[in-house]
Amino acid sequence: MRIAIVVVVLAVAWIGVRGLLAQRHLTAAKADLAAAKEALLGRELADADRLIGDAGKETSAARGLTTDPLWRAAGHVPLLGATLAEAADVARGADVVARTVLPPAFAAARELDPKALRAADGTIDVAVLRQAQPAVDQATAAGVAALAGLADAPRRGVLWPVSEAADDLRTQARDLADALRGVQRGLRIAPALLGADRPRRYFVLIQQNSEARGTGGLPGGFAILTADKGRLRVTNQGSNADLQDGELPPPPGVPADYVQRYRGDGVFDRWVNVNLSPDLPVVARVIADRWRHQAGQRVDGVITVDSQALRDILRGSPPIPVPGAAPLTPANIVDYLAIGQYRDFAAPDGSSSGVDRSAERKQLLETIARAATSRLVNGGGSTLELMRGIADAVGSGHLRMGSDDPALAPGLREAGIDGALPSGPGPVAYAVLFNSSGGKLEYFLDRSIRYEAGACTGARRKSSITVELTNRAPDGLPAYLYNPYHLPGITGTGNRVTVTVYATRGAKLTKAVIDGKPLGTQDGAAGYLNAFTEAGLPAWSTRVDLPSGPTRRLVLTLDEPVSPGAARVPEQPLPRALARRVEVPTC
Repeated sequence: MRIAIVVVVLAVAWIGVRGLLAQRHLTAAKADLAAAKEALLGRELADADRLIGDAGKETSAARGLTTDPLWRAAGHVPLLGATLAEAADVARGADVVARTVLPPAFAAARELDPKALRAADGTIDVAVLRQAQPAVDQATAAGVAALAGLADAPRRGVLWPVSEAADDLRTQARDLADALRGVQRGLRIAPALLGADRPRRYFVLIQQNSEARGTGGLPGGFAILTADKGRLRVTNQGSNADLQDGELPPPPGVPADYVQRYRGDGVFDRWVNVNLSPDLPVVARVIADRWRHQAGQRVDGVITVDSQALRDILRGSPPIPVPGAAPLTPANIVDYLAIGQYRDFAAPDGSSSGVDRSAERKQLLETIARAATSRLVNGGGSTLELMRGIADAVGSGHLRMGSDDPALAPGLREAGIDGALPSGPGPVAYAVLFNSSGGKLEYFLDRSIRYEAGACTGARRKSSITVELTNRAPDGLPAYLYNPYHLPGITGTGNRVTVTVYATRGAKLTKAVIDGKPLGTQDGAAGYLNAFTEAGLPAWSTRVDLPSGPTRRLVLTLDEPVSPGAARVPEQPLPRALARRVEVPTC
């Protein structure tokens, strides 16, 4: 008996020692990979190669320590076995990522040398992008395979430190695979975007997302961008005052439900409302048609950007001088465009100011837009910072693009940057706002959405979508930021928005309440709810007053079909990020 006890103690000690050693190796690998990333960003390529090699050695050692016969045998022991098996999976997964996924990813990053990618005049070398494609394809395939190997749900009964490490690894592997997919899709579409096969022309819509519209914000300015064999040029630029209003018929290809929903709101006769819908591919079609009528030019796509995107694009560029104010930098440009410009210039008629300096203010906005487009099309500054800035703007949704060009549209859709309403089967919950007061208080708006649905059994299930909105506008703001047209019912720094909620195809509304009070679909109820369909999605909208401070809560209870796939909860690109909570099983 004593001998048996001694053997057990020694076995446990052996496993414990090897587990501690494995943990140390994984910790060292994590540090090596962090250092390798910084070395690569600093273009210290020899150091990056050495560090990623060192990380692979560490993960290999950790994997070896957790795969010997004694460790595997202990994996079948009750209580302790689940933890040991999970620890072995962590070591194996980390080793796969370090030695199979990251080397080709780093190789692709080496190919995408900013100094070789962009010439002194700003021309982008399309050949460099193509040369990086094979390594990115290899890394992406390895990353997807690694993620699939970790996709099983965590084991039950795993001790907390190992369970946490496993969760971290799964999250990191998922983020890495998503990032590699994004780079892969970007490299595939980049040559056509840059005019490698033929010159292309784009309409760039600069949005003020402190006054919400479906695609992001109020049209504030524009630029015409051309691309020809990697050379980008701006051929026209101006403010919204240079965009001509006038009623036009809906262009070919605009769906009938879109016309029915938005025609009465002026989307076909006023630029200020051209983007009330969040469905960017259709909005882009309308914008392209309006520009063709105004300027006689056809465009191959529409790019939407806002102040957050301008901030990202301006990284690594010189400050923009502002008369009588601090120069604009990425650190202060978002706040200035949301608030500062209205403090520095008297507001248009309708505010408490008696002087109209809106023309001067719009001239300054043109100067800012010209600086941003110059940063994009001309040489100078940090190309690496520009690349990272564009990637961040695209990833956050503050830079999007819609196009009917058959060489572009599929890639934009696959990359998820075309701003289209969700298509095909699958659960949907999408809350979209547009400003209904003329003010600019969405800069201070907190948003959250909660989507809950029942089990996958049966043909239909109960679900609910809860949208919460909190106006946090402080006192002392410039008068033009709130209720500039003196609309009734808005006091102080109050706001008013129209909220639209899109739901799963085939969903039916069973109940709607706001702050506990019922909303009806007919006038005379406690509140009015408008029902419509867009892009095949059922949708409901209502106007909501938002006094500063209290949270308003809209809850829609639905009867929806059980639909295959994971829940899709898109985010409208507004100044503050959307808080999401999704409790919907994947069917």
